Amino acid sequence: MKKIILSALLALFFLNTKAQEKLTVKVHPGVELFTIVQILAEQFPDPNPSTYSKEVMEYFGKYKDHPAVLKVKSFNKVFTDLTELGWTMSDFPNIKIYEPTADLNWYKHNGKENTLEYIKLCRDFFNDTKFWDFYQAHTAKYEKWGEEIKKEVNESGVMNQLQKFYGFNADVQWYICIDPLNSWGSHAITTKNLNPQFSNIVVYNTGYFNRKSTDKDEPMFEYKGFDYLVWHEGSHIFLDPSFKKYKKEIDELAYLYNKDDEGMKRNGIGSWEYCLNENMVRSIVGNMYYKYRTEREFKRQVAKETASDFIYVEDLVPYILANYGPDKKYKKFDVFFPTMLKMLKDKHPKK
Repeated sequence: MKKIILSALLALFFLNTKAQEKLTVKVHPGVELFTIVQILAEQFPDPNPSTYSKEVMEYFGKYKDHPAVLKVKSFNKVFTDLTELGWTMSDFPNIKIYEPTADLNWYKHNGKENTLEYIKLCRDFFNDTKFWDFYQAHTAKYEKWGEEIKKEVNESGVMNQLQKFYGFNADVQWYICIDPLNSWGSHAITTKNLNPQFSNIVVYNTGYFNRKSTDKDEPMFEYKGFDYLVWHEGSHIFLDPSFKKYKKEIDELAYLYNKDDEGMKRNGIGSWEYCLNENMVRSIVGNMYYKYRTEREFKRQVAKETASDFIYVEDLVPYILANYGPDKKYKKFDVFFPTMLKMLKDKHPKK
């Protein structure tokens, strides 16, 4: 009986530990699946040589005529980050597919029907090639490759810095997708546009960039450029409750939306709520630069945002710095948030 109770307690401890896990560093099966299909279609930059890329080609090379490969080969233009479609899939290995909403960029490039057909053909590729067997055989390596990055991110404190700013826990998770076949660059993946069930996950995709490597080298990954992503994309999630709570007050400020501005069009900002959200996020990121970077980096960051036509950053950044924080007038973000709306209304009254 004591053994049963002890086992139950250990299991509960393990589950709680897993539940508290905020940072995942691993190879995402969906991204890896789409990457391999694009490589076989010659619609992806050649990976830097490694023991892994050699194993991939030895295992999957015979599937170059698979319908999924031929489908992506038929697209007019294929972007390297089309592989993000892997996030439309869930419940591996019994894949479920979410069909993204009509405003997905990939629909504009390749057509909605073509894109959805391609996703389903990639699921067929997954099953036909026994992709899951290959993936499972490499899970120990995937975890090993991510250990150093995970350690460096935890030591950087970047996630705690954001949480400290807002003063509360949000249902946000961080996922660094190490991408051993990616030789071209790092980028963020906006999961909420691809699959709503992952909308609380901030994803940063980074590759293996050793151009002097050989097929005898193991892939290596470095922690670079994740800080801005955490502060920016994480803030969208932290701000969500306030935007819902103060929707009426936000809507009343819609006259501030500079919808005819070329900058808004260039940045793809199609509504006042989106415009305000981006201005606030970028202003909060400016605040993070003020606290955790040099004065020069702070000024450069704020100048960059205003030059990108997020015009209310000039109002919001000094207001946040002067009024919000442990030693300022407003110490709780929920109380502070509506004062930012009032400040904008007072500074830019409706004509």
